[in-house]
Amino acid sequence: MWQTDWAEEPRQRAAGTPETSALSPGRVSAAYLLFWVEHCIECAIPACYQTCPLYVARRDCKCARFKKGISPNPQYPGLFPYGAEVEFRRWGKLEANFGFGAISPGQARSIDRIDQDFLHGIRPISSFFRWLSPKLKLNGAYAVVREGLLQRLTRRRRESFDEFVIEVWNLQNQAVRLVIECWQQGPKFRTSILLDPGKTIQRIPAASMNIDLYGAFGMIRVYPENDAEAHVVFSWLDFVKYEKSREQAARGTPLAAEQTTQSANKVKCVIWDLDQTAWDGILGEQDPGAISLRPEVLRTMLALDERGILQSIASKNDYDNTWQVLERVGVAHLFLYPQINWEPKSANIERIVRSLNIGLDSCVFIDDSAFERAEVKHELAGIRIFADSEVPKLFDLPEFDVPVTMESKQRRAFYVSESQRKEQALEFGHRYEAFLKTCKMEATLFQPTEPEHVERCLELLQRSNQLNLSTHRYTREEFARLLERPEVLCICTACRDRFGDYGIVGFASVAISNGVALLKDYVLSCRVAQKKVENAWFAWLNHAAGAAGYSRIRAPYVMTSRNGVLLKALLEVGFIQTELRDSGSTLVLDCTATPPVSDIVSVTARSLKLQSPGLSSVESRTRSADSIEETRPAAS
Repeated sequence: MWQTDWAEEPRQRAAGTPETSALSPGRVSAAYLLFWVEHCIECAIPACYQTCPLYVARRDCKCARFKKGISPNPQYPGLFPYGAEVEFRRWGKLEANFGFGAISPGQARSIDRIDQDFLHGIRPISSFFRWLSPKLKLNGAYAVVREGLLQRLTRRRRESFDEFVIEVWNLQNQAVRLVIECWQQGPKFRTSILLDPGKTIQRIPAASMNIDLYGAFGMIRVYPENDAEAHVVFSWLDFVKYEKSREQAARGTPLAAEQTTQSANKVKCVIWDLDQTAWDGILGEQDPGAISLRPEVLRTMLALDERGILQSIASKNDYDNTWQVLERVGVAHLFLYPQINWEPKSANIERIVRSLNIGLDSCVFIDDSAFERAEVKHELAGIRIFADSEVPKLFDLPEFDVPVTMESKQRRAFYVSESQRKEQALEFGHRYEAFLKTCKMEATLFQPTEPEHVERCLELLQRSNQLNLSTHRYTREEFARLLERPEVLCICTACRDRFGDYGIVGFASVAISNGVALLKDYVLSCRVAQKKVENAWFAWLNHAAGAAGYSRIRAPYVMTSRNGVLLKALLEVGFIQTELRDSGSTLVLDCTATPPVSDIVSVTARSLKLQSPGLSSVESRTRSADSIEETRPAAS
């Protein structure tokens, strides 16, 4: 369900018949009740309402991180008779909590219809009383009651789910990447998907997300990567359990929603046969060393990869011998999840499609055998099928005319890393730190000199709550003066891992006063909370301060109701709490102690060096300018 409470009408609607979803609700037996609401990536309510330059008042005076709210758009039906149209502002995100249960698509539509009718009834009443209550408390009271009722209605039904389905329409002319995260007693899952203009459907196996929908409190978040603004419509954003026909249940292969007679607009994957298709002759009947790819096939494979169209193999052959041939001719690296065995090709194609989390309607199968083409067509309705003779004409077809961007050229590499992440996440289970090591998180530390860096750091200082040392909300003028002070080293932190870029996630200031190193400010975005970035950062600071000649670092900690998580992190990395007060304490880090070394997060510091005790400000700045980049594994 969707928080349409604050939708602003009217939006301009496209004329014509509604778009066709790749997933019909009739193919779904159950969906998990997710109630998607508007939220902020860097939530710091209510202080941010007065200090944040991004604050835009919603009708209830809370911050509107979406333009016009979440609007029902009947042009894009999915689980509901409408899609959820969202225009993300900077820092906007969709968020849904766990704590509900499973419902059928019919029940979901009925509940949503009642909700829409009730909202339609109370909006005029709320508007009438706005002069008494500008915060529209009638809507807020209904939201609380609604959540309680939905929990009672759904908690008793518990289902295991096959996939998390994301079907989304990018209404912009440029591509945007969407981040999906799950949190449950710490980060559990993170991935991102590229949204080209038009429709994208992504299916993530529910088991790979490492969460318990009926366990401890948790949530799922969706937002554009790197603070991008995006205009999209979601037709599906749901955990689903598929209906199984008797035939599918008998053979144990729930095909799910990919079986559709409708074709996607563009091709996302080409699945190749090999014998008499990719090369002449049968591998088992000739010298493997004499085999070469047909020239038109090689040209097509390379062009597909250039365009970002994925490729795989469904071939009846011996795997080892076949793979040796593919490696020798130089194309083995092009194929994802190749299925080379003696099973029916329809079953192998199913495995490929499920592993890639895409729809059958966006896939193409190429085979010289009329029998194999017929078998696949009979079992897998919706897939496009071509004979080997049609390969030279593929790029004349409009479905192969896809935009070529830097993102599309890297799509195969992204899928390779994504498959590795899923496999490793399942393998590690509850050994979360072992999984974090495989993410190869990198933190880059530098001084904020560019205007966009300064603006981002100011935003973090004004809005961050949970990981905020001083909680001081700088004005723009105060922050400008801080950056100019020669005895203060200001440090900006950016992060990325092999799944995507987090952007600038942290700011700190270290002041030198009477030969003492004082950590004045430290803020870190909740995007990287509990991913050991703070551990790595303070290990770097310990090393840098020790190298500059300091024996300890002092950090005044201002206690609030929300930043206890930072105190816990600081104590973990070696700080000792002293001078306890009702308002907080003083934390001290011993720079002579060597922290344990770990390879969870690596830190690169660019032209950063603490002023040594006794140096003048001029000397300090000269030495800092001469310092070189240093990269080292950090303790965590």
